[in-house]
Amino acid sequence: MRPTRALRVLRGSVAASVATFIALMSHVAGGGGVPGWLGVAVPWVLSVAICTMLAGRALSLARLSAGVILSQLLFHGLFVLGAVDPAAASTPGHHHGEALALSAESLGVPLAADPLMWIAHGIAAVITIAMLHRGERALVALLNLAARLGSWVRRAVTRALTPLAPVGTGPRVAIATVDAPTPLGLRVGAVRRRGPPLLPVI
Repeated sequence: MRPTRALRVLRGSVAASVATFIALMSHVAGGGGVPGWLGVAVPWVLSVAICTMLAGRALSLARLSAGVILSQLLFHGLFVLGAVDPAAASTPGHHHGEALALSAESLGVPLAADPLMWIAHGIAAVITIAMLHRGERALVALLNLAARLGSWVRRAVTRALTPLAPVGTGPRVAIATVDAPTPLGLRVGAVRRRGPPLLPVI
């Protein structure tokens, strides 16, 4: 798998996972039933395919928004179809696999929802787009910072491990000597006083 394709798959998988979680929370908050594990896994796989297909090489808010909106529409329909009937799941005497089966009532419910449900999915779409858009930019900034930090550490380690030149092997530098001034032989304390000559004692 080429690096560019692997990056697109990674970005699509992260976007699909975040979108699935937020969509499930908003769907339940909007009054929808809780789907079974199959009702969550199927929309997640389809969302990964959609988000990976729409993920471009460069960060694009339009592509990201389109993928999230399509995923929200897909989530709503599959969550409705994948909701487990609580009565069928709690009735004794049934096989274990029947708890995961689609209920007849769920299959008969139309995919249309009330305004509260669409508002919940709309809020989920906005939150998902904001989180993925800002989160990806923050991830790119952290990767760039890590690359610069790694380069600085590599240079510092290279300088620390470089052996120093042995003493005495380098070129010799001539040091000029300065001669001290020759003392003049004068004593500072010897002060001669000049006065009139002494008169002869008569």
